[in-house]
Amino acid sequence: MGWNAPALEPWLERAAQEASERFYGREFMAMGVGGTIPFMAMLGERFPSTQFLVTGVLGPHSNAHGPNEFLHIDYAKRLTAAVAHVLARHAAR
Repeated sequence: MGWNAPALEPWLERAAQEASERFYGREFMAMGVGGTIPFMAMLGERFPSTQFLVTGVLGPHSNAHGPNEFLHIDYAKRLTAAVAHVLARHAAR
Protein backbone atom coordinates (compact mmCIF):
# COMPACT_ATOMS: atom_id res chain seq x y z
CA MET A 1 0.00 0.00 0.00
CA GLY A 2 1.41 3.40 -0.95
CA TRP A 3 1.14 6.65 0.92
CA ASN A 4 0.63 10.19 -0.29
CA ALA A 5 1.70 12.79 2.27
CA PRO A 6 -0.71 15.63 2.99
CA ALA A 7 0.29 19.14 1.90
CA LEU A 8 2.72 20.79 4.28
CA GLU A 9 1.31 23.32 6.69
CA PRO A 10 3.00 26.72 6.40
CA TRP A 11 4.94 26.37 9.67
CA LEU A 12 6.46 23.05 8.56
CA GLU A 13 7.31 24.30 5.10
CA ARG A 14 9.07 27.36 6.62
CA ALA A 15 10.89 25.23 9.20
CA ALA A 16 12.06 22.74 6.57
CA GLN A 17 13.21 25.58 4.31
CA GLU A 18 15.14 27.23 7.14
CA ALA A 19 16.76 23.93 8.15
CA SER A 20 17.73 23.06 4.60
CA GLU A 21 19.29 26.45 3.96
CA ARG A 22 21.07 26.49 7.33
CA PHE A 23 22.49 22.97 7.35
CA TYR A 24 22.81 22.18 3.64
CA GLY A 25 23.04 25.60 1.98
CA ARG A 26 20.25 24.60 -0.41
CA GLU A 27 16.53 25.03 -0.86
CA PHE A 28 14.25 22.46 0.74
CA MET A 29 12.75 19.91 -1.59
CA ALA A 30 10.44 16.98 -1.13
CA MET A 31 10.30 13.86 -3.23
CA GLY A 32 8.72 10.46 -3.26
CA VAL A 33 10.52 7.49 -4.69
CA GLY A 34 9.68 3.85 -5.18
CA GLY A 35 7.84 2.02 -2.44
CA THR A 36 7.28 3.91 0.76
CA ILE A 37 7.77 2.73 4.30
CA PRO A 38 4.66 0.53 4.79
CA PHE A 39 3.66 1.90 8.17
CA MET A 40 3.43 5.47 6.81
CA ALA A 41 0.19 4.52 5.05
CA MET A 42 -1.16 3.14 8.33
CA LEU A 43 -0.10 6.25 10.26
CA GLY A 44 -1.54 8.54 7.60
CA GLU A 45 -4.85 6.71 7.72
CA ARG A 46 -4.98 6.75 11.51
CA PHE A 47 -3.87 10.40 11.83
CA PRO A 48 -5.04 12.11 8.61
CA SER A 49 -4.43 15.69 9.77
CA THR A 50 -0.93 15.02 11.13
CA GLN A 51 2.15 16.50 9.52
CA PHE A 52 4.95 14.00 8.94
CA LEU A 53 8.64 14.66 8.37
CA VAL A 54 10.04 11.46 6.89
CA THR A 55 13.80 11.51 6.37
CA GLY A 56 16.70 9.22 5.73
CA VAL A 57 20.39 9.36 6.48
CA LEU A 58 21.78 8.10 3.21
CA GLY A 59 24.22 10.63 1.90
CA PRO A 60 27.02 10.58 -0.63
CA HIS A 61 28.75 7.21 -0.95
CA SER A 62 26.58 5.56 1.71
CA ASN A 63 26.01 1.84 1.45
CA ALA A 64 22.75 0.87 3.13
CA HIS A 65 21.60 -2.71 3.38
CA GLY A 66 24.82 -4.07 1.91
CA PRO A 67 27.52 -6.32 3.27
CA ASN A 68 29.61 -3.27 4.21
CA GLU A 69 26.83 -1.00 5.46
CA PHE A 70 27.89 2.51 6.46
CA LEU A 71 26.59 6.07 6.58
CA HIS A 72 28.14 9.36 5.56
CA ILE A 73 28.83 10.84 9.02
CA ASP A 74 28.72 14.52 8.00
CA TYR A 75 25.39 13.98 6.26
CA ALA A 76 23.96 12.19 9.31
CA LYS A 77 25.07 15.05 11.60
CA ARG A 78 23.50 17.65 9.32
CA LEU A 79 20.26 15.69 9.11
CA THR A 80 20.13 15.35 12.90
CA ALA A 81 20.61 19.13 13.26
CA ALA A 82 17.95 19.82 10.60
CA VAL A 83 15.39 17.59 12.33
CA ALA A 84 16.21 19.25 15.68
CA HIS A 85 15.60 22.64 14.05
CA VAL A 86 12.19 21.54 12.74
CA LEU A 87 11.26 20.14 16.16
CA ALA A 88 12.28 23.41 17.84
CA ARG A 89 10.10 25.35 15.39
CA HIS A 90 7.21 23.00 16.13
CA ALA A 91 7.61 23.55 19.88
CA ALA A 92 7.75 27.34 19.41
CA ARG A 93 4.59 27.68 17.32
